[in-house]
Amino acid sequence: MKMKADGKSYFEGKGLFKPTGKEIEYFINANEGGPDQDQKEFYNWIQANYRELVIKSIPLIEDEFGNWKEGFTIKDFDREFHLVALSIPDQKNKPFEWSMSFDAEHDDNHQVTVEFIRHEPQAVTIDG
Repeated sequence: MKMKADGKSYFEGKGLFKPTGKEIEYFINANEGGPDQDQKEFYNWIQANYRELVIKSIPLIEDEFGNWKEGFTIKDFDREFHLVALSIPDQKNKPFEWSMSFDAEHDDNHQVTVEFIRHEPQAVTIDG
């Protein structure tokens, strides 16, 4: 998707995310030349560190869901949440922000998005 403003163009697509073995959507901020080497390396880093990223995200997800369902806890993340989308930012923008979005078995009408700054989860939003 080419945008008039510099640095605002992006790519959308679907593909296999190896850690889950499922097809997900990708949103990649990039110019017409496509993702650069830093973005490709960052994507590989996400795949290699997916489990750790999920573990770091669980307390934030539980806290946000706890606003709706008192005492909410995640018992089996892989069964309860399914990665559906991933954003890959332009690495030149520091600190770079990106996100992972999940469908939740707890509520079919809402999507859980974990917002990251660099390598650390910062916030969770639940949209529906």
